[in-house]
Amino acid sequence: MTLRAYAYASGHIVFRKRPPEGTLPLPALPRRKIEACARHAYDGRTLLVPGVPEAPDQSAALWAFEAWCAWLEGHKFEVTAHAL
Repeated sequence: MTLRAYAYASGHIVFRKRPPEGTLPLPALPRRKIEACARHAYDGRTLLVPGVPEAPDQSAALWAFEAWCAWLEGHKFEVTAHAL
């Protein structure tokens, strides 16, 4: 079983085999792609769904979560010579 990405209501992203209680699944993409597109917290290690921690309420947080997931799913990830 491979690791999947999940997000808490706070926007904190975790990678687990099974969904932790109280989380929503992120698109099934490789970990490095989610890490590259996530917002990095001040500690440099914690990954966050962009817009969720700043949301004024849970409705806005859910909108930010859904918008970012849609962007991830529609984003074309291409490896270029610069990335190698």
